[in-house]
Amino acid sequence: MNKKSIISLFTGAALMFSMPSCTDLDETVYDKIPAENFGKTDGEINSIIGPAYNTFKRYFSDACIALSECSGDMAVVPTRKGGDWYDGGQYRELHMHAWTANTSAVKNAWSRSTEAISACNLIYETISTSALEESAKARALAEIRGVRAFWIYYLMDNWGNVPLSIDYNDTELPTCKTRKEVYDWLVKEVNEIKDLLREDVSDASYGKFTKGAAYTLLAKLYLNAEAWGVDSPRYKEAADACDVVMGLPYILEANWKTNFQVNNQQSREAILACCFSANDTEWQNQLHYRTLHYKDNIPLGATFSAWNGICAQPDYVLLFDKEDPRYEGSFLVGPSIDPATGKVLITAHDRPLIHTPEVTVIPGTERDGTIWGDVNQEDGARCNKWTFDKSLTNAMENDFHIFRLADVYLMKAECLIRTGGNNAEATRLVNAVRERAYGNSNHNYASVDLEKIALERKFELAWECHARQDNIRFGTFQNARWLKSETKGKDYMNIFPISQDAWQTNQNLKQNPGYPAF
Repeated sequence: MNKKSIISLFTGAALMFSMPSCTDLDETVYDKIPAENFGKTDGEINSIIGPAYNTFKRYFSDACIALSECSGDMAVVPTRKGGDWYDGGQYRELHMHAWTANTSAVKNAWSRSTEAISACNLIYETISTSALEESAKARALAEIRGVRAFWIYYLMDNWGNVPLSIDYNDTELPTCKTRKEVYDWLVKEVNEIKDLLREDVSDASYGKFTKGAAYTLLAKLYLNAEAWGVDSPRYKEAADACDVVMGLPYILEANWKTNFQVNNQQSREAILACCFSANDTEWQNQLHYRTLHYKDNIPLGATFSAWNGICAQPDYVLLFDKEDPRYEGSFLVGPSIDPATGKVLITAHDRPLIHTPEVTVIPGTERDGTIWGDVNQEDGARCNKWTFDKSLTNAMENDFHIFRLADVYLMKAECLIRTGGNNAEATRLVNAVRERAYGNSNHNYASVDLEKIALERKFELAWECHARQDNIRFGTFQNARWLKSETKGKDYMNIFPISQDAWQTNQNLKQNPGYPAF
């Protein structure tokens, strides 16, 4: 393919993926630029890279959140009284571990991640054939490889045996590689790029794939290797990767909420960020729409109308110490007050709008011959983690931090316990996270074990798309919770089925074991 064709194709990609808000990238139409002059300036190369980073917005989308938090023990999207959010039973399927190759979230998360990989392949090809100065080109290519590696890691984590398609010019329909093959490729790929990436922690590096992001991704690959069944335990290597990240200029922000405020790009705890803007026209941060009740905007003084969907699973909320600021910092619980009257708002079904952790099926509303049924509109603790701007009219400005330092502290502590290492150091790391949250040392542990670390991950990382992976690694994914019964013995469900839509597009794909063959 000649350079002019690549540049023209890139223009289409730039239209598909608008620029990320936090990297100050200007969009330019490149199909008018002669190939020999293309990609010579930092501005041009940043504009090329921008669409790759914008693929991260797909990670904090409805399907990807649902795949992690709703198949795990963190969240649920119940059917609301009157049928809202039933949506053909897709959320019942996720919660009750009854998903199929046609479950919407399974199909959508697959397509969003594979499309992101394809976008990275195109951008990689564009940069590799550009006239950019060689050292700048090497770093730019390393960044794109890092973004692509993240998405391949996401595919491998959720589907296990997946295509490994990394050549834009390869027109052959790919076959599935084994999870082991993909894992080995990822470890090699990330190790190859990690020292080519910038390591500063600054406004300029925020939102980019840096050395810290590479080592955090390596830590996650090593940490989960045993649970994935792709390698012998690699906890020592995971701990070493965490040490590198902790040696970089990241900090635990003194105020936990700094990570979730409207302008959270100021956080120096963020290692890999998905950058949103209130002006985004697609792939917006729509968390407020998805979690708040139709009338919850009234106490905020905001004009948006929410959709009353996702809430926390009751048992998850009840794990929290109510003295832990992360309880109120993560969950909206209690009455919604009309500021004009000082009274509790009333739902469309004449019930007080008081959010409670309990989510209770209304007798007689059961669906599909199961115990899944409608719940009252107000049921369930809503997500309150990212600050809702009172001026909200559409999309949220808050960024989503895919990786942050508190997670790395807890991963290192887990590795130490799993290897019989230094308990005092593991305890120090967990207590650093707890003490930051509480604002004092009164709730520090004398020592920690895996159970305490698993709990601390729930307290610290609620809503941040860790539930499914953590549940699998700690052996609780198949446990009973809310309406879900125990599913012991169904280990094949630790990965999802390849979607029917994907197979119809590429019949070289082979369905994962345990699921009906295509």
